[in-house]
Amino acid sequence: MFISCGKNENADIKEPGTTPTTPTNPAPTKTDSATIVIIGSSTAAGMGASPTDSSWVNRLKLSTKENKRVLSYFNLGIFGLTTYQGIPKSFTKPGRPATDTLHNITAALSFRPSLVIMSYPTNDVAYDYTDDEIMDNFNEMIRLLDSAKVKYIIFGTQPRNFPDVAYRIRLKNLNVKMQAAFGEHFSNVYDTLAAEDGTIRAAVAYGDGVHVNNTGHDILYHKIADHAVFQEVIK
Repeated sequence: MFISCGKNENADIKEPGTTPTTPTNPAPTKTDSATIVIIGSSTAAGMGASPTDSSWVNRLKLSTKENKRVLSYFNLGIFGLTTYQGIPKSFTKPGRPATDTLHNITAALSFRPSLVIMSYPTNDVAYDYTDDEIMDNFNEMIRLLDSAKVKYIIFGTQPRNFPDVAYRIRLKNLNVKMQAAFGEHFSNVYDTLAAEDGTIRAAVAYGDGVHVNNTGHDILYHKIADHAVFQEVIK
């Protein structure tokens, strides 16, 4: 559901769907540098952006390339993931997908990040996971981040062209619940991307009913770049 950028010594953003290179012994973050890890599904991986430099993660990386504080980016987002693949192994539940230990919150924390950005916009609802399940999974990831004293930003849901209007309403209502629960850590993109009927606005639609195009990725980029938590981390 799914980046190519010139690689330099200050950043390591992997191609979508590939396994990230995890440092064996990652060095502690220095005061003059910050490590940012992205976890999530295909939009985080860059799906809908063309060329791949237009994805929101790559736009973020490129726009901060000359930042005074040196920033390293690690993108663990891949196609098809849900919050169940993002939770720690110890929190898995019978009858639900096993966590993805190469792309979950534990893998993100192995980089000793200053910031983790989470993006699981629609797949959980597509699989009929309940709102309580989804919120519990986010809260478990947050518990680990708080324990490690790592800052975080959570993207809300995004619209999706579900044929059944009930699923579109669920995405809208879940977004409201997430905003109320996560407060200053939340990034509301749903209201900017959604048409009145809960489908993806034509101007930002990639065309597959699931993903956003370059314009949509630009909106996502600005939502993070302008976010108070992100600004605090990079200064």
